[in-house]
Amino acid sequence: MAAAERDTARGRLAWITFVAVELAGAVLYVANGRKVWFFGVFGDEWDFLAGRRLTIHDLLLRHGDHLVALPALVFRIMYSVVGLRSYLPYQLLSIGLHLVAAALLRAVMRRAGVRPWIATVAAGAFVLFGSGSQDILIAFQITFTGALVLGLIQLLLADHDGPIDRRDALALLAGLGALCCSDVAIVMIAAVGCSALLRRRWRAFALHTLPLAAVYVAWVESYGRRPHTDLHLSQVASSVRTSLSASFGALGVVPLAGWALAIMLVAGITITVVDSRHSARAASTASTASTIGLALAAVAFSLMLAITRFGLGAQFAASSRYLHIIAALVLPALAVAADAMARRWRAVGIVVLALFLVGVPGNIARIGRNVGPAARYREQRRTITALPRLHLARTAPRSLHPTPSFASEVTVGWLLDGAHAGRIPAPGPLTPGERATDNFRLSLEQLGGGHAPACVALRSPVARRLAAGQSIGIRGTVAVQSRAPVSQPLVFGTSLLDSARTHTLLAVVGPLELRIAPRSPGAAICR
Repeated sequence: MAAAERDTARGRLAWITFVAVELAGAVLYVANGRKVWFFGVFGDEWDFLAGRRLTIHDLLLRHGDHLVALPALVFRIMYSVVGLRSYLPYQLLSIGLHLVAAALLRAVMRRAGVRPWIATVAAGAFVLFGSGSQDILIAFQITFTGALVLGLIQLLLADHDGPIDRRDALALLAGLGALCCSDVAIVMIAAVGCSALLRRRWRAFALHTLPLAAVYVAWVESYGRRPHTDLHLSQVASSVRTSLSASFGALGVVPLAGWALAIMLVAGITITVVDSRHSARAASTASTASTIGLALAAVAFSLMLAITRFGLGAQFAASSRYLHIIAALVLPALAVAADAMARRWRAVGIVVLALFLVGVPGNIARIGRNVGPAARYREQRRTITALPRLHLARTAPRSLHPTPSFASEVTVGWLLDGAHAGRIPAPGPLTPGERATDNFRLSLEQLGGGHAPACVALRSPVARRLAAGQSIGIRGTVAVQSRAPVSQPLVFGTSLLDSARTHTLLAVVGPLELRIAPRSPGAAICR
């Protein structure tokens, strides 16, 4: 068999192997994702389901700092078709986008000259990257994976020599779609621009960056961003270091494997640069432009996290959903580095393949660990499905928010409408305690903010009685329980979903016999 035929056969076998890995990954994610239900990382999915209407204005509303019009539109369409009857159709979107991203990353690697088996192993490691399972198993994270996939499509379409053509027009459209998914698109567009500059395609650089930057600036001017304060360079450096080191550590899993991957990256890129000056065989700067752009985007993404999320602490920078994006951005450069080392020293080929594979078992074991316990999802599902079936729901104000601790956008009116339309399934039988807790949710409304001229520190549980229409102020986070009938304690006050320091608890029915206990330092009751 001629050398060309052997290479073709190896390439075909490598591709078949990659497809098999993709299929295995799909099965693993569906199996491990069965416990997940509507929630998002911080209750995000309820913003799309209950917090927005299907209007241009609502679709363009920011979520955090992100423009999320495209995922919000997808969720609204899915809700009208599937409702809350099953989470799987929503989840298949995020799983599917993850698998498409892996295939696109392999295409980037192959275009950069990486040989089939190294590209397959590197992209296969991303397929089975359980450390990033938040982006894979939580449907809301199509905000991130959608921007990643559309950004990679823009990158691949725009990564060519010569004048601007139809590929660039399609790439620009993909970039606009990415921009409508989340701020991940910002670094993806930057990667496309960097790739164009490395290819000396100045007009392409302008085409793929300036119009999208103008769209983003116009959106920011119209819908704004939250102000960020108290930013320190030391915090930024610590956050960037945490994000990058955690990403390499998550790829390697076992001790020192992450460091070995980082060393391989530096050594392999150095060899690539040296060989590109002396050998036509080595990948040129043009062929590796996309991988360079993505690697720089990984650093830019870590920096963006440090600036916009610094108040949540350095550990937050190592969250699963961020590791997933950073791993995707650095893997093509790692594959180029591994290929360069394997070409220089054939015996090293087994070592570099082992570095990609050593973390796979650990990452498979981590699938599902970053998305919360099954008991939490079961209780939230039970609560959402039970509330609109209670008699009290038909007399409570439609604007009441019965679940501020995990689904703050949900109102009684939305629940009643969803149950009436058949979009919210019926619950199973309720225990007396569950019924008491659900009725309590429909009896007490949390109002954000509120004037709190006099507050008394809450150091131990206290009893309060509220007649219908009466209210009490709280500061910080408290646990409130109905004493008659006895309910489970419910959390009210300051949270990641509601950062206001003070709140008002209003009894919409009464009288309510309450037991209020502190849940955070500085918790207080206010007049």
